[in-house]
Amino acid sequence: MDSLNKTPAQRSEAAGHNGHGTDGHGANGHTVSGEAGHGVTLHLNGNGHLNGHVNGHVNGNGLGHGLAQARCTATDLLRWMGMAHEVSPRSDAIVFPMRRLRTGSLVVHEGAPFESLYFISTGTFKSVHTDPDGYELVQGFLGRGDVIGLDGLCDGSYGGDAVALEDATVAIVTFRELLNAARTVPALEQLLFLASGREIRRKNQTLEVMAAVGAEVRLARFLLQLIDRQVEQGYSSRCMLLRMSRRDIASHLGIAHETVSRSLTALADWGYIEVRHREIEILDHDGLDRFKRVTRGPTERPPGGRGGASRRARAQELARSRGASEAASSAASSAAV
Repeated sequence: MDSLNKTPAQRSEAAGHNGHGTDGHGANGHTVSGEAGHGVTLHLNGNGHLNGHVNGHVNGNGLGHGLAQARCTATDLLRWMGMAHEVSPRSDAIVFPMRRLRTGSLVVHEGAPFESLYFISTGTFKSVHTDPDGYELVQGFLGRGDVIGLDGLCDGSYGGDAVALEDATVAIVTFRELLNAARTVPALEQLLFLASGREIRRKNQTLEVMAAVGAEVRLARFLLQLIDRQVEQGYSSRCMLLRMSRRDIASHLGIAHETVSRSLTALADWGYIEVRHREIEILDHDGLDRFKRVTRGPTERPPGGRGGASRRARAQELARSRGASEAASSAASSAAV
């Protein structure tokens, strides 16, 4: 199921880790090369995916030497953001640096001065705010086509840490460079508006999740939002791999870590999903969509699921039969005495 969610870049990068990268040229003819002491030859295809053979080392920050020197074009940014109809020879000529980060690496630090925006090519990130008492709140999750650092436009500093949940690749665009490039390619200004609008929409979706009283309903809304975003990227509408941990989900949804596991089990019992650790399969999308509209936490199996006699129902039935059997045995013993 993991392969359903991996982009060609991620599969190519996995091969590169084993020293067997795939050389090739993209459909639009862009070739990206970078060398910084250790050989790195990369090719950027028409969808902005990186393919290549990587010979290098990773430093303490999780950044590959040489890969930090890789490049992409404004055309690639437009494609990642779903604006392929705006590409032009002028956008082909504008170049930005790229950087690859290992799992757990930070792209931006909370409170650091705002300088650049980071356009995600591959990978998944979490945005984390830490309050003065040290409590960490996961504000949201970002993936391909999202932009890290937009909150820095507000007061000149980043509002949270952006942490890679898997190996990832980002394009680094200073805000000054973006404004200058927009004079040549006006579509880049539209791209900034689009990215800001998406950020606002994601915040509204988070408010929608938090408005639910029941933990199961919050989780249902969260899973449907994730699968919808995956579909927008052209991936499966049924199967997904949760890149974030249960603890990250709990922080984002405002519930206990244990409650996430119990809620996943409940949704599975009710026939809406199937859970295999981080692999989630949506079994009844329509039923789950109806369930997400429940305004209070259910105490019984809700209508609409396809689960039939659920594990929970069977367990309850078994408990009742055991209780009845024990009561009968006790009564028989009393009568015998």
